[in-house]
Amino acid sequence: MSPPTVALRDATMEEAMSIGSLVFHRHVLRPLDASRPPRLNLASYRSGPVTLGTLHYSSGVQLQSTAVPTAYQTNIVLQGSLRTGRLGGEDLIATPRRAVQYGLHPHGFEGFDTPTRLLGVKIDRVALERRLEVLLGRDLNGAHIEFSLGFVLDTAPARDWFTLVQLLAGRLWSERGLTDDSLVLANLQDALLTGLLVASPHSFRDELAQPVGAAAPRAVQRAVAHVDASAEAARISVPELAVVAGVSVRALQVGFRQSLDTTPLAFLHERRLTHARRDLERSDPDAVSVAEVADRWGFAHHGRFSSEYRRRFGESPSATLRRG
Repeated sequence: MSPPTVALRDATMEEAMSIGSLVFHRHVLRPLDASRPPRLNLASYRSGPVTLGTLHYSSGVQLQSTAVPTAYQTNIVLQGSLRTGRLGGEDLIATPRRAVQYGLHPHGFEGFDTPTRLLGVKIDRVALERRLEVLLGRDLNGAHIEFSLGFVLDTAPARDWFTLVQLLAGRLWSERGLTDDSLVLANLQDALLTGLLVASPHSFRDELAQPVGAAAPRAVQRAVAHVDASAEAARISVPELAVVAGVSVRALQVGFRQSLDTTPLAFLHERRLTHARRDLERSDPDAVSVAEVADRWGFAHHGRFSSEYRRRFGESPSATLRRG
């Protein structure tokens, strides 16, 4: 498992191979010009099933990796271009408009002889395959996801997915942000996994695009009852609700729309507001603040929480707390 955070500056090739293998996967580096061995700058962090890292080599380098049985890898060129591909297979020129997806395959790249920056996105194999099973509503039966090598980032879904990547990657160059909140971070990670499966080309893409029937009202009620009975309602995700209901995420979405005229996500949001109101009504204003209650129920932006609360209940959260 990769370290939670890594920061390297001006690392030698030996250090780069050692630490880079821990962060991403085992690989071998070779300089394109033996008289100019490359130095590496690397910043990475791991949270849950996702590892993100930016890297830059000071001069031209060739990299070859072994197979990666435990994680799916996507590389995004932030600056410059890179010749890359799967070993023994096709290759392409990766640019800021075209990412590259290696899947579980051995792969390599060659470049950095001109200024180039790369952002690597590594996702745990079990987590991504489990998310796909939840979306499909069936087991993969041991099959793996075969991603197309090229992933064009010009489409609307791909741009939205890259926005999620940038929000998470912001932790690499900013001390504070929304991802400091554990609930926000968990939801962004969930969206990153689902978004990759929806936006990128792979072997299950056509099946994901097929229309689905609605979850039965009984399944919807199982999901509702789970949320109402859970002390951790703030941390429940839509994929978790689908597992509880015994249906796919897409079937649950259609079922919620037909049975409750809402979406699972909107339902969870409404329940969190209701739980927050209950806590405010029961709390001592001298011992508890509105911000503490908002944080408890996953509302990281306190100003937005106050606005939504007032719109929903006709008073400010501080008024509810004072009355309690």
